[in-house]
Amino acid sequence: MTHDTSTTASILGYPNPRTMLQVFSLRLASDESYPVSVYGIFAVRDVLEPRRNLIFNRRREDAVTIEQDFFTLPLCSPCRGMYAPDQALLEVDLWVKKEGDGSPDEQLLSAYVEIYFHSHFDEMRTGRIPGDSCSLEIDFMFLSLSVVAVIQIFAKVGHPHHLRFTAFSSGFDHEIVLFGDKFVGSGSLNQHVVAVREKGKLDVRLQVEKMVFQWTFQYGVAGTVSSPNNSILEYGQFVVRVLFAPKDLQPVRRHGY
Repeated sequence: MTHDTSTTASILGYPNPRTMLQVFSLRLASDESYPVSVYGIFAVRDVLEPRRNLIFNRRREDAVTIEQDFFTLPLCSPCRGMYAPDQALLEVDLWVKKEGDGSPDEQLLSAYVEIYFHSHFDEMRTGRIPGDSCSLEIDFMFLSLSVVAVIQIFAKVGHPHHLRFTAFSSGFDHEIVLFGDKFVGSGSLNQHVVAVREKGKLDVRLQVEKMVFQWTFQYGVAGTVSSPNNSILEYGQFVVRVLFAPKDLQPVRRHGY
């Protein structure tokens, strides 16, 4: 079903713990002369529904500027959790944006790759997708008995600050970047979908200037387990919510890849 380029539905999922896939980072190394502007997609197709679940998605007009080898591509949130009882299909289609000399854009990497867990649960793994002029490294983990967690972040900040929100879950040290940019004003900063082990905790951290603040959540526990004290108000008002295994998930399984 790789000819189908539509995006999977966000309401699909399971309310009970399953084996899930979590992608932590994508690193690109290229033979191109730097800096170079890159756009395209990286998607996961799982057994629940084999349509694209995008975790990197940049249009040509919003290309990422890469200035050095092994540049970490900025990930977007998958629209739902990624379920992988034994395997998943990765799809990558990356392009170099050409400007100024009238040359057409150049395809950097295009591939479909299947990954299998081979009973290696809860272990950080690194995979590599090679191309003619570049390679893409993927840090990922198959998490046993895990549930979907939807992280929602709201902020009200009176003066510009560089905010960096990250998520950490029990069982791994690698961070998941939720937001990293200057912000002033009020509104929703981000909504991000991650996988969390059934008995694990989820930490959401905010780094602003030299300060670090943390909210802790746990599946089965209402509200926060712990949250920052009032010193955070010096930088603004922040609300972090986590929805574990949202009740509107619909486990509709379709035909294979």
